[in-house]
Amino acid sequence: MVPDLHYAAERVAVLAYGLSGLRDADGAVPDTEIAALFAEGLLHAPLPATLGGLSLGIAADTALLLRDVLRVIGGASLSLGRLYEGHVNAVKLIARYGTHSQLEQIAGECDAGRLSAVWNAQAGSGLRFDGSVLAGGKIYCSGIGLVHRAVLTATAADGVQMLMPDVSAAPADLSAWTPLGMRATLTGEGIFTGIVVAADACIGKAGDYYRAPLFAGGAWRVLAVQLGALERLVALYRLQMQERGRSEDPVQRARFGETVALLETARLWVARTACVAEDPQQEPTEVAALVNLGRKAFEHAALAICERVERGVGLSAMLRPNPVERIVRDLRTYLRQPFADAALDAAALWALEGRPMHTDMGD
Repeated sequence: MVPDLHYAAERVAVLAYGLSGLRDADGAVPDTEIAALFAEGLLHAPLPATLGGLSLGIAADTALLLRDVLRVIGGASLSLGRLYEGHVNAVKLIARYGTHSQLEQIAGECDAGRLSAVWNAQAGSGLRFDGSVLAGGKIYCSGIGLVHRAVLTATAADGVQMLMPDVSAAPADLSAWTPLGMRATLTGEGIFTGIVVAADACIGKAGDYYRAPLFAGGAWRVLAVQLGALERLVALYRLQMQERGRSEDPVQRARFGETVALLETARLWVARTACVAEDPQQEPTEVAALVNLGRKAFEHAALAICERVERGVGLSAMLRPNPVERIVRDLRTYLRQPFADAALDAAALWALEGRPMHTDMGD
């Protein structure tokens, strides 16, 4: 029987939202929530049907379903949404650039109830690969300690190479992850020096990781996770306005109306970027440019929503255990995506050439 992934995500979301306050602690492990992703078939869902999946996020016609799955999970827990989006990204990269045996390895991880991940961020000289052995490490590795097979990027002789070694024994340092929000992502530094990488653990060719449209275009999935949190935040704002009798105040209603309009802006950008990014007929540079524009517009809307919710609810929005306080913290942390200025500049250069100035919306 094929699972209904939307309802599966909603069942996971009910569980995750109920645990979200408990998970708001440094080093919190969302093990129960990940077990629910496994039980509901969501770990396997991105895999092809031959490996027990539904090609969620791989087949172009699943883009809007993936958007809704990520949105629902993100509305319950941004930390869990971050981990699940990383898992989808890993499977997608392997499906595009890897081999069938590598997909089988990831399927084996899913069978064991484990997420995969993509770890790219680094500081200093980062991670190096001499063709057989790794040296160095990565920072901001979400899921470290839980993930056994991650997609790593490493500097090799001919460029940046994707690898998929077993990292289960690698030392993990979570001491530097003391964030404002997103505390349950198990994010830390991984030290991979000395790990031997088999020849069949190399994914694709050097340079594939940054190839358009997957690198920039895939950012729409992060927006989908964040959209779920914005929807939850606005719903809480509405409820708390009513509980405090503020819905009779025209000034309060005007602020709430602005908030709802901003939420709709965020929804439209997510829908637009999802459709464009997952359409194989789209030109890769146009996908990257549009998603980069979407990132900036979404961030503006999201931060404006947070500000209006805090003003509308008042001081109690900043006091635990009000879930508004936690969600705003998580959002402000998760919205700090890398290279935001460079992404906007690249999109602006594209727009200056006049290429997006047409009436065909591509919907």
